[in-house]
Amino acid sequence: MGFRPVRFLIPALVTLVTLAIALFIFSFFGGKELVIGDLVLRTQRGSSYPLQAPPSPVSTPSRSPSRHDLQARDARNMILFIGDGMGLGHVSAASDLLIYPGGTLAMTDTEHIAFVRTWVMDNLTPDSASAGTAFATGFKTRTKAVGVLEDGREVRNLFEVARDQGLATGIVTTSGVVDATPASFTVHVAWRDDYHEIFEKMLASGTELMIGGDWTRFSKAQKNREYLDLLARAEEIGSDHGYHVIRDPASIVTAELPLLALFPPRPKGGNSHGPPLAVSVLRAVELLRENPAGFVLLVECEIIDEFGHHNDIDMVMEGMRELDDAVKVALEATQSSGDTLIVVTADHDTGTPSIVDGDYEEGRAIVRWATGDHSSQWLPLFAFGPGAELFSGVLDNTEVGVLAAQALGLGPFPELADSDEN
Repeated sequence: MGFRPVRFLIPALVTLVTLAIALFIFSFFGGKELVIGDLVLRTQRGSSYPLQAPPSPVSTPSRSPSRHDLQARDARNMILFIGDGMGLGHVSAASDLLIYPGGTLAMTDTEHIAFVRTWVMDNLTPDSASAGTAFATGFKTRTKAVGVLEDGREVRNLFEVARDQGLATGIVTTSGVVDATPASFTVHVAWRDDYHEIFEKMLASGTELMIGGDWTRFSKAQKNREYLDLLARAEEIGSDHGYHVIRDPASIVTAELPLLALFPPRPKGGNSHGPPLAVSVLRAVELLRENPAGFVLLVECEIIDEFGHHNDIDMVMEGMRELDDAVKVALEATQSSGDTLIVVTADHDTGTPSIVDGDYEEGRAIVRWATGDHSSQWLPLFAFGPGAELFSGVLDNTEVGVLAAQALGLGPFPELADSDEN
């Protein structure tokens, strides 16, 4: 009788050890989550990133002059920066890791701050298409929809309203030019993966500046033969629509409007294209500001989302650095005129990173991730320039574009597209 517990414990321990080994092997080679019915077993190793101790003595960084000191007037121009996948955890980590604890990013150096709710019509957690549509049109929609409601009705976007009143419009992205976020501001399609339809409609949209990737290495685009055929004839088709088509990243500094830039993937790999975002943004501002009526520019950094899915803190921080450098350039380029509203936010959170340990003596920070997918967490928003005071408190993602239109004096917005024109 006395040996029965031992006979029971030994097989139980062997089973537990075997399960632990199996989970370790699975997490190392197969992924981070094992789903068994309603049970989710998650394993992860903390990611490491260099950490710099704060300066001594610690002091509160001085802010830029209050935006309330600017003359009260409507904004003439607007730049919307979207850090794809950039949640509060990404911004917090970038402030600590790219600078030092207590440091201030260019994007956070403002008193006009808000939180943005991200839910969409068919899911608490959005994708870039549904979130981009909410920003661009002021309407909620379903996942994967671009510029249309759940029932397929088209809704006017901020670019269309701006062009109706004489403003120039442009997009800059490190992703494919036909990706969901830039598509949401330029076209109306039922599904974000219909790249050929998006490309054709973009060329016909009247958007004066489009800078992004050709997506020759993106697997979904590679499967869309119609898109690849259009891409091969981009110079011809683009010229038919009046565009100067460029493919060499070095030529961006001399490019002219109307501009279609289709850049190849960067040498490092991944879904990044073209020169550093700051270079493209500076040229875009230089070109678009020539319009006396003003401009609206969308800027997207896809790097944060791409490597957030991989839980790669090093590359996520590189994406945050590239985005912040672009914001800094935009602020500097528009500071003297004082007529440009700049808003920095995200479409959704990806990965939900958290710093769980940061030892100054060891000089390392440990980062853990909640998921390898999107989350429904609220997003940070930072606003600068005339109209920035409109962005405060807790906002819905549908309010961002509406408030931008208000600052620019555009309207009516939001509204359904004219059914007679569709």
